[in-house]
Amino acid sequence: MDSRIDILFIDSYDSFTYNVVRLLEQQGPITVTTIHNDTFASLDGLLPLLSLFDCIVVGPGPGNPRNGCKDIGIIEELFRSDVAANVPILGICLGFQAMCYSRLGPERIQELDIIKHGQVYDIELSSKGVSSALFKGYPEQFKSTRYHSLHVLMDNASIEEGVCPLAITHDENGELLMAAQVGDLPWYGVQYHPESCCSQFGGLLIQNFLGIAHDWNHNRTQRYQCKLGSRVRMATQLEQLAETIDRTPIFVKSRLALPSPGSQDICIREYQDPKYKDCAQVTLKLADKIKGDKFILASSNISANRGEWSIIALPNENSQVFTHYESLGKTTVHGWQADGLTHESLHQNLTKGTNTPLLQVIGQDKTQFWGTLGQFMEPRLQCNFRTDLPFVGGLVGILGYEMGLYVKKPTLELEGAPTPDAKLVYIENSILVDHLQGRIFLISVGSDGSSCFPDDIADIFADSSWVDEDLAWPQELPEKVTYDVKMPDKSQYGEAFRKCQEYMHRGDSYEICLTTQTLVTPSTPTVDPWRIFQVLVQRNPAPFASFFQFNDLCSDAGLPVPQLCLISSSPERFLKWDNDTCELRPIKGTVRKSPQMDRARATEILKTPKEFGENLMILDLIRNDLYELLPDVRVEEFMTVEEYATVYQLVSVVKAYGLSQSAYSGLDILHHSLPVWVHDGGPKKITVQLLQDELEQHLNGSTAPGPGQRGVYSGVTGYWSLNGSGDWSVNIRCMYTHDGGAHWRLGAGGAITVLSTEQGELDEMYTKLESALQVFPTEG
Repeated sequence: MDSRIDILFIDSYDSFTYNVVRLLEQQGPITVTTIHNDTFASLDGLLPLLSLFDCIVVGPGPGNPRNGCKDIGIIEELFRSDVAANVPILGICLGFQAMCYSRLGPERIQELDIIKHGQVYDIELSSKGVSSALFKGYPEQFKSTRYHSLHVLMDNASIEEGVCPLAITHDENGELLMAAQVGDLPWYGVQYHPESCCSQFGGLLIQNFLGIAHDWNHNRTQRYQCKLGSRVRMATQLEQLAETIDRTPIFVKSRLALPSPGSQDICIREYQDPKYKDCAQVTLKLADKIKGDKFILASSNISANRGEWSIIALPNENSQVFTHYESLGKTTVHGWQADGLTHESLHQNLTKGTNTPLLQVIGQDKTQFWGTLGQFMEPRLQCNFRTDLPFVGGLVGILGYEMGLYVKKPTLELEGAPTPDAKLVYIENSILVDHLQGRIFLISVGSDGSSCFPDDIADIFADSSWVDEDLAWPQELPEKVTYDVKMPDKSQYGEAFRKCQEYMHRGDSYEICLTTQTLVTPSTPTVDPWRIFQVLVQRNPAPFASFFQFNDLCSDAGLPVPQLCLISSSPERFLKWDNDTCELRPIKGTVRKSPQMDRARATEILKTPKEFGENLMILDLIRNDLYELLPDVRVEEFMTVEEYATVYQLVSVVKAYGLSQSAYSGLDILHHSLPVWVHDGGPKKITVQLLQDELEQHLNGSTAPGPGQRGVYSGVTGYWSLNGSGDWSVNIRCMYTHDGGAHWRLGAGGAITVLSTEQGELDEMYTKLESALQVFPTEG
């Protein structure tokens, strides 16, 4: 082959796209240009550019070829074009169906009776497949992952119409076509997903197809010679085509390790004591002694690979607060409890878009907000400084669900103050607890080497006697307070569940995470959020417990006004990164602990086809999100059962390498990965739209922040440290309030697949909801 192969990849907004793209790139010196199927209004816009490429790969995606350009854009025209008949094409899943549709017509594209999403099956080569160049070097039978609701009906008439079957599989639906070639054209397709982490010989399939394309272009046509001339003549057009999907870094990494002139010094004091080791209550006891404002990321359940560290972040007068209101298209930046800036004046100026000496109001959408964070942090980053510590100062905070890609702007609040969709605070002073080695670090960021760490807190560490004190926290909330709890409506949930099944059966999605909202209203007097955290963290200890109360503004009377409070006992990490690697730990599958439920029994339940399919889908979704920006992604743990205080859960670990050598930072990975895959499903774009516009639009009624909105729930909480690291947990098993505790919202949900049952999903949802709801006493 020639030293360079140029491939055009046509994406139908699928969530496995970049798994395919990287599989292509891994086969040699290959350049892949990716476009969406609606990048051009018609094929006429693409035809002049086809001479730039050796071949085309048409990827998987949601929808049905029978729906034409609504679902597949220009792909229908592509397979009907005389010009494209001279171009080698490989279709995968939807691309395969569209290829066959162009020759066989709509009646041959049918729904499966029993659809297959995330299931691994034996693929068998036909007699033609054994001799086909596409399957050169293959055994006659191999395993691959299936994600499809539709199939191509194959019979003798189909063969006469020019579609040659190359591979099949068998299941409850009977014999199904898994691969084919169109006539004597260089058009091939597979129904299964060769890019899945559980598919065999995916790389060999691509190598064989590229060999077919090479032979066709050199021996049958003059396309190779045309390509050489076109790349010189049309270099600008090619560059523009490659940029139609924006993957611009949030900020330019101009400095890798050295601090810039004028950057702040970081002062660290270390204390070590055997009493600190393997004791989750150290952080809680310490937090109890700190009477001022604090953000807590507490490992109240210490386990391997999670819960090793706890962080207490201490805002002060130098802390900048970044708040984004997507419904207004505005961001505010101000100092923590800035003297003279009140809750009332901020919202007056926010509505008017007025800047003051104490308040900056920036007109921007959520995408631009990410840039604001990057612009602030970039000159402060000191990458490779104390990389043994997870946090040395930086941004801590919350990113709500509506900050994710494809999620629509929240409805503008007509009454009261608008609620934020993201809120982060720059932290100079922090305390780190190393649970495994028994160390505590006091960290302060200051100019000219000066330390600004509060003396009264530092004095706590003059001795360690406080560790021996009992944690005098209540295990229950005050009995005098009653609670009105509005739970999810089972009939509404059932209706939404059935709609999910309809969407999946017709090919729009293969996993939909349907969530519900519960509203808890305490009677007067309301309970201090700190008291609720004390009870929750004891009843449901978790490796990512957190307490975030944003008292960043005061009232006209000078008293702090809580803007947002999150209390969480989350068991799940979303994304952790350092300067070179990113790690995700998806949890899918939950079994409640009981005297009758031990690890062995839980493992048996969690390894059923339903749970296996859910986990495999999530793994492939995560690989896609990471592969979009980084080339080296590995599944390092595959579906292991982990034990928590109240449940057993099925967990995997996916890790990406090479961040330091790329143009991207961990913030880019976070931005491109939201919303959280475990709370949406896939393909992400259409699934998010279905959830917002259809499935959750009326499901939660008055308990949701707004129609189809989730607010803080399903978002993430964590930090971005000055040493380049970051760690973000999923906002589940949590509750939040915007009005000082007058109302608390709790979310719960689960991933619905075609193997799900309505009762099973309801049971799992209530199991998850109970983890946080248990702190509120109810009658009976």
